[in-house]
Amino acid sequence: ELLQHLGLEHFYPKKMSRTNFHLINKTSVYNSKPCSERELHQCFLQKLQVLDYELRYLVFRDDGDTQNQINSSASNEGNEAFDSYKYLFEDRDTPISPSPSKCRPHIHPMDIQMAILHCADDFARQYILSKLSICQFALPLLIPNPCSSQIEFSLWSLSQIRRSWQEARKSPREKINHKNKQMCHVSTPIVSFIRVGNGFSASKSQIMNCLLSKRKHDVFFHRHCRGSTKDSLLMGGVVEICWFCPGGDDEDRFDNCVTFTNLHGDAKEHKKQLIFLQEVSSLIVVLMSTTEDNKENQKIIRDLGQSPRPLIYLVDNKERNMDNNSSQKVVIGIRNRNEAELTEELVSTIRRLLELSDTALSLEDCTPIARKQGFLIDEDQRDCREAKEKAEVLMALLRTLEISQVKENLLPLQGDLWHRWCKKDKELYHLREKENQSIEQHKSEIETEKQRIRNQQLTKAFPLNELMKSVLEILQNHSETQTAHYFLQWLSVFLDNVTAGHLEQLNEKKNHLWSEIQKAPKSTHLQKGIEAISKEISDCTLGIEQLLREVGQIYEALEEASPTTDTLYLSLPQIAADLLISGVPIELMDGDASYVPLKWVAALFDKVSEKLGNKRLFVLCILGLQSSGKSTLLNALFGLQFSVSAGRCTRGANMQLLKVEETFTEELGFDFVLVVDTEGLRAPQLSSKSKNRDNELATFVIGLGNLTLINIFGENPSEIQDILQIVVQAFMRMKQVKFSPNCLFVHQNVGEVTAKDQTMEGRRLLGQKLDEMAATAAEQEQCSAVTRFGDVIKFDVNTDVFYFAHLWDGNPPMAPPNPRYSHNVQDLKSRILMAAKQESRNQLINQIKNGKIQQLTASTLQA
Repeated sequence: ELLQHLGLEHFYPKKMSRTNFHLINKTSVYNSKPCSERELHQCFLQKLQVLDYELRYLVFRDDGDTQNQINSSASNEGNEAFDSYKYLFEDRDTPISPSPSKCRPHIHPMDIQMAILHCADDFARQYILSKLSICQFALPLLIPNPCSSQIEFSLWSLSQIRRSWQEARKSPREKINHKNKQMCHVSTPIVSFIRVGNGFSASKSQIMNCLLSKRKHDVFFHRHCRGSTKDSLLMGGVVEICWFCPGGDDEDRFDNCVTFTNLHGDAKEHKKQLIFLQEVSSLIVVLMSTTEDNKENQKIIRDLGQSPRPLIYLVDNKERNMDNNSSQKVVIGIRNRNEAELTEELVSTIRRLLELSDTALSLEDCTPIARKQGFLIDEDQRDCREAKEKAEVLMALLRTLEISQVKENLLPLQGDLWHRWCKKDKELYHLREKENQSIEQHKSEIETEKQRIRNQQLTKAFPLNELMKSVLEILQNHSETQTAHYFLQWLSVFLDNVTAGHLEQLNEKKNHLWSEIQKAPKSTHLQKGIEAISKEISDCTLGIEQLLREVGQIYEALEEASPTTDTLYLSLPQIAADLLISGVPIELMDGDASYVPLKWVAALFDKVSEKLGNKRLFVLCILGLQSSGKSTLLNALFGLQFSVSAGRCTRGANMQLLKVEETFTEELGFDFVLVVDTEGLRAPQLSSKSKNRDNELATFVIGLGNLTLINIFGENPSEIQDILQIVVQAFMRMKQVKFSPNCLFVHQNVGEVTAKDQTMEGRRLLGQKLDEMAATAAEQEQCSAVTRFGDVIKFDVNTDVFYFAHLWDGNPPMAPPNPRYSHNVQDLKSRILMAAKQESRNQLINQIKNGKIQQLTASTLQA
């Protein structure tokens, strides 16, 4: 019945996939309030995309009925004299006037979340929980199935949760210890909160929120939250989990990472969950009352007391603590207590008791205990298990080599040969007479050399090595099933685990060398050391993108050096096309060679076009300085999952395909959006070749997109000048080759975004700067028709510049996203899609396939 009210009945059970989240619909554009309960789940998912933590206060009330009741009540009582004493103090359990109709209470906000989770498949659950984690919300670990007695243990669903933290230093000289890990692998003490009994004045979840968040953010939903009611249907017996992650400050309540779990409902009604928590917890905190003379309550309290584990009793009806608080069993009276004092006492008690306990478990360690209880482990289902076994076989093969040797031996085509081929291809666009050779002779020589390199690639590629043979076999056989996605994710996790330690050490060495270079900037020895470590870091960087890059190189070598119609040659683009259509990001520009494998990309789009038909496509790109929040912004705009982290993560350009809901395509004028995420400009790691590379990247990306987001972070004038220079030059080149892309400027991390006069001044200065640079660029290019930026592209400084609030509402790692950032994202999203709607509606996938990328690459290289 609940699913019908929410319009989710056709998704149950587990029929909602990730494609449902990547769908562009009217809700995502217009951000309207729900007009009925059936729209609640769409509004929830839309708010989840843009990281708006107010999604947990979504309520639909029928205001018309409420108003009728108020009017009816007023008319009945209006004729009588009002006696306030009688009204306040007499027994009013029975209403004076009968209610005209008993309204069904609104749907509990947590029931919306849980109903969506019950309808979501394994990948969709991962997506939902990852986004909820960024919003700093607790996540369901144990989920009772409402239609059976089965309890699900969310290992796979939580496996993509990554958190960063910094452990406290024991002395000022100690090295800062930063961590960034998948939380399912992290062993920590587990502190579990349970409630025995009902009808308490205190809220267990609210007490936990005070522990975890000094800013009163509701990590756990509780009875005082907006929209809460007593009749939640799906939260009883759910065990939620969250992690406290320290920021390395003296003010941190806990020095190291601590896991907190919360059992919803009366513990005596959920015995399996209670037994599980008793086994895995380092410490249990029990909310109870001594007035409930209930034998079952007494038995649970006694059983807990006999456990060797430390215990804290929070007694709801006592004001004072028991004297015997030095032992492992602590009693704290919480009635009429000052909230801040109670929190401090609870924190110090938990810290003390955790020091006495030496148990620390990860979610992986808890899995056998969950299995013993008969819980259904989401990772145990067949497709997931088989894919894991396949990935483990490949990892056994990789472990026979040194990490730095894997690329050279098993992914040889994307190394030196490909880089040499790219260099030769670039020479074709800068032909000059060479000694006694004519340009034609020089061109012929280059073509011969390119062909020779491709033949060398073929020799290295075939017969296929065990790694590529296995990967291609699995992807060919399962390209349209979930197995391929399970396999790629397992492989990604395993590769990350193998390479993380090496990369950490190499980056430490590199940072040390950078600090040495600052002392001796002219040292060639140190410069060579930096280059050697940079190469080693590149050699040790292994992920799915490198495997798919190798697939592209195998295709290009076959296509160019040995045209063939064998099944492998024909199937390679189909594999990548299937992955792109199903929502996997695919590399468009090779991040290491800074080059687009044209024939591979054209073949890929050919297959996409073949499968989807001749569809209208809108291309959205983003440009900005390194670490300016580009990937984070795209993920928030469209619910994508591009890699995000501090430092240089995105390399080259990656693309992801989004579908427009069929009922919305006519209004928008296109069927798909291709989102292109790019590497950061002005990377210090690439300082020697950064400017050329940046100019090429900007020219390519701006030309490729119908609309480019120019992302500026902070208010540093030199940085703004730097990126504007690149952007204006790129737009000038587009004008010369008759392309007419548009752009929006996003100015992130700007304080006082509500002060209109300040943003007006900012817009005026930005417009002035763009006009100056356009005039200078026009002079260099000898283009007299251009005197201001508006002559280069259609641009309005009042509507095409967005000012964004800070991303975090407080200090990470425990800060939730700023709601104002989320609202800014929503405004930007509406503007992007409205701009898209006004665009020419004739851009087709095959236009890109048949020449736009080639034309762009040529114009980029010539520029």
